Amino acid sequence: MADFLPHLYGQEKVKKEWKRLLEENRLPHTLILYGDEGLGKTTAALDLAGELTGKSDKVWDAVASWEEGAAKKEPVLTMADDQVWYLRPLGLELKIEQFRIFLDAMASFDEKPHVCIIDEAQTMMDPVANSLLKTLEEPEGNIHFILITHDLHALLPTIISRGERFAFFPLGEADYMALMASDPKKYKFPADMDAKTLYQLSEGNPGITLEVCDETGDSQPEEAMHFWETMTFDTMPFSKLSKEWKDRDEFLRMLRWMILVGRDIMVLAETGNPSLARCISVVHREQTLAGHWKDGRSEEALTVLKTAETAVSRYINMKNIWDMILIQLEHIRKGSQKWSKL
Repeated sequence: MADFLPHLYGQEKVKKEWKRLLEENRLPHTLILYGDEGLGKTTAALDLAGELTGKSDKVWDAVASWEEGAAKKEPVLTMADDQVWYLRPLGLELKIEQFRIFLDAMASFDEKPHVCIIDEAQTMMDPVANSLLKTLEEPEGNIHFILITHDLHALLPTIISRGERFAFFPLGEADYMALMASDPKKYKFPADMDAKTLYQLSEGNPGITLEVCDETGDSQPEEAMHFWETMTFDTMPFSKLSKEWKDRDEFLRMLRWMILVGRDIMVLAETGNPSLARCISVVHREQTLAGHWKDGRSEEALTVLKTAETAVSRYINMKNIWDMILIQLEHIRKGSQKWSKL
């Protein structure tokens, strides 16, 4: 199956199912791809769009030519001679104006296959969701809709019921290693990590791997360590760590590093074994923190951070989320009260 969806690593169950459905001419007209961010859902959608239109080269030529800054400003992106349409949020949400551009064009589609990819579909506001629902209920012509989301439950149940769902999972170790080897410049290991350690650190998620490695291949746990050290030792951590977050992606990267370091602290608090830590470059500093997060405190703190990660993905106000993290973790460390969900 090497030639089928060639840009997608792993996800063999999805590949096998799509290949079977295509061979039997039974691929559903609405597909919903769900799973954590960074697992290849968008790549899979683009590969499938190339397969359906017979214009894979044109699809990927268009992707390669997108300039990130310019592409973000375009309400709708088209490729493969306007047979593939790609919509993603402008700012925090998918807007009705974007979908209307597609609907106006759809009215003049010929009999050729067309694909509409809606990325981060969970950000659709009610007008967009209702308009999409009507389109899915009354499909016209040779068109497939591919909805991509990391938060399936944020979609309208009526939209979910109109499509077939396909789950994406973290990569197994062999697929992960193959992906790393496929583009050494893109996946440049930090100096203190080998491929196996990076696999464990990212839990098989290529998106998290890219966040662990910057352009020079350096790991960046320093800010996360500062957070945990301040939260542990400072008498007024809220005032020291309070800040305004403006960039959602930056906030998510920070949260994920805080979670990675927090997992080390939890393991060290429970086992005392530094060989089990993943962030090797800061393990000695983590050891000084571990004793303050025993008796289940580190596990409670990680639950707060994971809940916050989900909240950021749902575009809840970042300042409110950050303040709640600081308040709850301070109470957890002091053992003064149990945390409450965000």
